[in-house]
Amino acid sequence: MTQNTQRRKRKVAGLLCSSAMWAAVGVLAFCCDDPAAGQTVANSAQRETKIAGKVCTVGGEGIAGATLWLEYDADTAALEVMTGADGKYEFVVARGGRFKLKVMKDGFRDAGVDPIQVDEGRSKKVDVILEKEGAKEVGNAAEKTDSSGSAGAQTSDKAMEFSDEPNFTVAGVTDWSNVGLHGSDANVRTSETLVKETAALKVGAGTSTLGTTAAGTPSEADAHRLVGDANEKNGDPVAAVNEYEKAVKLEPSERNYFAWGTELLTHRAGVASVEVFKKGVEAHPKSARMRAGLGAAYYADGQFGEAAELMCEASDLNPEDPAPYLFLGKMENASNDAFACSEARLGQFATQQRGNALANYYYGLVLWKKGRKEQNPEEIKLAELFFRRALAIDANSGEVYVQLGILYNARGEKEAALLCFERAVAASPQLSAARYQLSLAYRRAGETAKSGQEMKAYDELKRAEDAELEKERREMRQFVTILKDGKATGPK
Repeated sequence: MTQNTQRRKRKVAGLLCSSAMWAAVGVLAFCCDDPAAGQTVANSAQRETKIAGKVCTVGGEGIAGATLWLEYDADTAALEVMTGADGKYEFVVARGGRFKLKVMKDGFRDAGVDPIQVDEGRSKKVDVILEKEGAKEVGNAAEKTDSSGSAGAQTSDKAMEFSDEPNFTVAGVTDWSNVGLHGSDANVRTSETLVKETAALKVGAGTSTLGTTAAGTPSEADAHRLVGDANEKNGDPVAAVNEYEKAVKLEPSERNYFAWGTELLTHRAGVASVEVFKKGVEAHPKSARMRAGLGAAYYADGQFGEAAELMCEASDLNPEDPAPYLFLGKMENASNDAFACSEARLGQFATQQRGNALANYYYGLVLWKKGRKEQNPEEIKLAELFFRRALAIDANSGEVYVQLGILYNARGEKEAALLCFERAVAASPQLSAARYQLSLAYRRAGETAKSGQEMKAYDELKRAEDAELEKERREMRQFVTILKDGKATGPK
């Protein structure tokens, strides 16, 4: 097997399903790696390729007698099985590839998962939740029970009423491993970073003191939020998000909205987190971190342009706060093209913080993209200047050396590019992009042995990075959310 093939397989191995469903679907389909797959006999050369799992209700009960059809992406005959008494099913397929799964059962809404990526000789576990016909009314009734006593809350600056019921309910959690995500590996990793850094904003920027009663105890809304914090810390995110929602209904403050939206974002409830952050922005239009949170939610949902606009708006609201600029810079680092609003904001960031290596790097990155696109030597020269400024501040930034090396290589300055890539590896030995670019540079220079060594190091680093991301995903629990219109949101 060639190294290119190995890399392609690793790239798709972490992606399994998307939330795209057929028009009639009103449920969540979720997927995860079969834990047993890694326990098969390692030396077996004839491992079967399987897709198996369970069809169940939202409550987790197995559904017997459900019919499943499995189709290749290509035009081939579909395989058909039925679930057993415990709701479980299994397909053994002739080869790996991309599949579509459809599920039907009388009394339930039809469901589908598209696509499912399976490597040959591997197993995938794909569990499907079916929603009963007429379940919409039940869901609404449950939401009404949770929403009592929410109107007329007093915020720190004015009286507000929480009049908009959320358009979703959190039905539970499922494993988040192998969720299909938007965009390239760089987009996926950037999204993960933005989610974590948005959660970090929950404490610190934009927070306020607790509201208290006459007796000096926390207000009822604050008490719910504190219980939510404790529930999240103790590993019960469903209870946590319910407490945050109650806090918002009692007191729709900026702090409570941000806690609610962040909890949904942390557990990858994409549509729901966007909805809550949107309402939070409407209620608190001057909150920079609320717009940053909405931007992170849009980015996680694959709406990269909208995400960038929100980050730019957040930086305008609080120009002295570095967080929105850094969020925007990370998004630029993952994108091939510059976002429309980035140049002005990141230029302002570089001007405000001349001694900040990242501020100079991110502005240089935008200038480099613009100069390359327009074939403008002056823009490219200016980008080089900001890259060099960043390195003068922090000589151990492998990422900057990589971009500077790519710039030199594009100008035909091969020796300067090679030197930059060597320095990138020396500064950041664990940076896989540096190893990869150095391997290519050695190959261009005719040093094939060194090129091979660096490519081997790159492959090992990528395996380690993928394993770490997989570990994080397995430790994460994703919300199962059902919309009021009967549809469900799921892994994207």
